[in-house]
Amino acid sequence: MIAVLILIPVIGFVLFVRACYKTDWKAIDEQNRQFYIDGYHIYYDRKILRQKEVEQLKSKLE
Repeated sequence: MIAVLILIPVIGFVLFVRACYKTDWKAIDEQNRQFYIDGYHIYYDRKILRQKEVEQLKSKLE
C-alpha cells in the first residue's frame, strides 16, 4: 500500500517531465506572437491598444 502511494507521484512526475520534453515550445511561442502588438495582447489589452491608436491619429492630425 505504501509502495503504491509512493509510485503514484513518481509516475506522475515522470509523465509530466516527458510531456515537457515532447512539447514544441518554439511553435507555441510563434503562435503566441501572433496575438501581441508592442507587448500588448490583442484581446486582453484592446483598450490600451485603442488608446495608443487614437493618440497616434491625433499626433498625425497636428
